Amino acid sequence: MVAVSYGLSCHVLFIVGVGSMIVAMFFGMSACLGRMPAPWNLVSNAFLLLQFPVLHSLFLTPIGSQLLIRLAPAHIASNLVTTSYAIVASLQTLALFTLWTPSGIIWWQAQGVFFWLLIAFYLAAWTLLGRAIWDAGLALQTGFLGWWAVAKGLTPLFPPMPTTGLFRMIRQPIYLAFALTLWTVPTWTPDQLAVALTLTCYCVGGPLLKEKRFKRRFGEAFAAYSAKVPYFLPQPHEVIQRNNLAIYGSSGDWWNGEKRWHRALRNLVPVRFEFFDPIVGDWTGKQVLDVGCGAGFMAEALYNRGAEVVGVDPSEGAIISARRHSEAANLDIAYFIARGEALPFDSGSFDIVVCVDVLEHVVDLSKVLSEIRRVTRPQGLFLFDTINRNRLASFVMITIGENLIRLLPRGTHEPKLFIRPKDLALQLERLGFVVGPMVGMGPSGITWRLEFSFSLMRTIAIQYLGQARLMLSNK
Repeated sequence: MVAVSYGLSCHVLFIVGVGSMIVAMFFGMSACLGRMPAPWNLVSNAFLLLQFPVLHSLFLTPIGSQLLIRLAPAHIASNLVTTSYAIVASLQTLALFTLWTPSGIIWWQAQGVFFWLLIAFYLAAWTLLGRAIWDAGLALQTGFLGWWAVAKGLTPLFPPMPTTGLFRMIRQPIYLAFALTLWTVPTWTPDQLAVALTLTCYCVGGPLLKEKRFKRRFGEAFAAYSAKVPYFLPQPHEVIQRNNLAIYGSSGDWWNGEKRWHRALRNLVPVRFEFFDPIVGDWTGKQVLDVGCGAGFMAEALYNRGAEVVGVDPSEGAIISARRHSEAANLDIAYFIARGEALPFDSGSFDIVVCVDVLEHVVDLSKVLSEIRRVTRPQGLFLFDTINRNRLASFVMITIGENLIRLLPRGTHEPKLFIRPKDLALQLERLGFVVGPMVGMGPSGITWRLEFSFSLMRTIAIQYLGQARLMLSNK
């Protein structure tokens, strides 16, 4: 009887909650029942809007699971977790889409053929969401799994990791379909825009917690699945070569500004020197090696600071572009085609070694670091930047940077080669370096060309800059 009562509550609330969402968004949140006076309407709406993604995400964590267990009698609580989760989610949905206080402003309502076209899109988005829920396991998604097992005196049998249907194309079809329902409505108001923007951000970032849980539960099976199926947006069925260094050699003239990713690399140069300049002080007369110099963006900036610069890169195309540009500007920079694993210089040749946008591309990191140590003079500096190794960094750099906004060519990075700061510091210390403080780096604004500008950041969760001084002999 307890299980059936939970089941009835769950499914009634689920139907009413989803129904209220469909109706409320159809009218652009203009027909909701909230009547809070100004300015408390803004506070109330903000609370209603934020409670949905915050609590929804919280209940996907181990702490959230313990909270859900407290919502049912102790002896069956763990088996009712899926039902309790569906009940809470339905109550959240119902609260958001019924208690919202409308602004009273309607920007646009579709008319004529556009009205029927948007209705078709709206219905299609909801149909897609229903299909995604079905593919994920209808019993699990609707809370049926928990209460039905308890009613039969059984332990809930969770379905296998979803990999069929829509899950063959993307890992998060439920969230993508939900995002589509937010943007296909026939009525647009400030209220609908606020809901659509906030919940779309949740749809893109929220599933990371779900994937973390899947990683714990399914282990290598999920790792293999996520390696071949894109996160959020369907991709053409093509094999993407990861860490594809060929893009650096076949990208033409780096300096003409035609390619967006070339411009992005140039935009990173001033930020790097915000960190490097205070460490070095005066660059004048310093013997500096730029490892992985590309077409010479950093090398020319180093030369202009008075350093005696040598650049190396394995890409012949990049070196040709670097030489051409430095010769045209009458800059005395020596460029060589060479790999970081085998630097063609005598031991102790350089006061400073700079290595940016490189370490996350090398297969044998220990060999590259050993070579850098060899060519660095005692008391010399190693200055670097690279990408942290975690799911957030992979999501930002690959899912967003490569697949979504195409800031970088697809296949530029291989997340398995990303490096945790503590791991990099440990390797450097073993080689005799004393590692100094690290800082983060990331986008902070938009340029006049509607591209990212960059700045230093406190968090090193995604990209980070670092420093290390060689204290031991380089022999």
